[in-house]
Amino acid sequence: MEPTELRPLTIGELLDRTFRLYRNHFWLFVGIMAIPSVFSVPFNIIFFTWRGPAVVRGNPSPTFPVGILAPLAAFFCFFWAVSSIAIGAATYAVSESYLGQKVTVRGSYGKVRGDFWRILGVVFVAWLRAIGMLLLVAIGMGIIIAIAAGIIAAIGRGRSQTTVGVIIGVVFALTYLAGIGLWILWSLRYAVCIPALLLEKVGVLAALRRSVQLTRGRRWHMLLTILLCMIAAYVGVIVFQGPFLMTIFISARSGHLPEWVSYAFAMSGAIGGAVTGPVLLIALVLCYYDTRIRKEAFDLQFMMSSLDRPAPAPDTPSPA
Repeated sequence: MEPTELRPLTIGELLDRTFRLYRNHFWLFVGIMAIPSVFSVPFNIIFFTWRGPAVVRGNPSPTFPVGILAPLAAFFCFFWAVSSIAIGAATYAVSESYLGQKVTVRGSYGKVRGDFWRILGVVFVAWLRAIGMLLLVAIGMGIIIAIAAGIIAAIGRGRSQTTVGVIIGVVFALTYLAGIGLWILWSLRYAVCIPALLLEKVGVLAALRRSVQLTRGRRWHMLLTILLCMIAAYVGVIVFQGPFLMTIFISARSGHLPEWVSYAFAMSGAIGGAVTGPVLLIALVLCYYDTRIRKEAFDLQFMMSSLDRPAPAPDTPSPA
């Protein structure tokens, strides 16, 4: 298997390589993501069984069964761990495929066997930092909106309440959009922390610092790439779950929700997740290599390392 030509990529070229790699190794990536997707089925069935009748009856606030809260939380933690390992396996699969190595589903999961706790650690720390920053952004937005509302109310004395209300609404909307946009850009600092962790064999904090370094100056480029991949993924999920959503809407009119719908909806969601989930993961790994090529001439490093060693066996891991 020949490696893909390594060179800096435009957004269009990166997306083209993402979908080409996905198409050429479809069953490999679907097989990797099928494992966490299978574990998502019970969670979706429980949630839909709880929420579905309320949707049909039009009751917006169904009583949550407190008795299943602890088992549900435990299952969510388990599912989060399985998903993190699947992301690590997919990262290895994308890297090996992109650099021209033979890779299998079993081999990809085998590579992350010794990295279990490091993967969980980097995912947990990255999300913890992102949530912390989101709280800070929310506090800042609240302060700005409160100050703006006070100023506008003071200036608007004697004017119509409608005009003041419109101005406050515009300020709130712009502040909200700006705050969310800044938070997303800040969170993209950690977009390639898992490839850095696994492919460079560094520690959790070192992987986070490495991701920040690699993404600096490339975050707008990565944001657009991620948005386009997410749109494609959500379209795929809608294709799988669309017929069952229509069934739910029809059932809402008749007031009766067939039991089989919850199972079909959960299964279709799992299949859709397994099929469309790899797209974003492939794009992130390619973004990782693209930034290394641009900033560190990884393409030349890889070429020189290929010349300095004998031809590897098909299952030999590639340098990263």
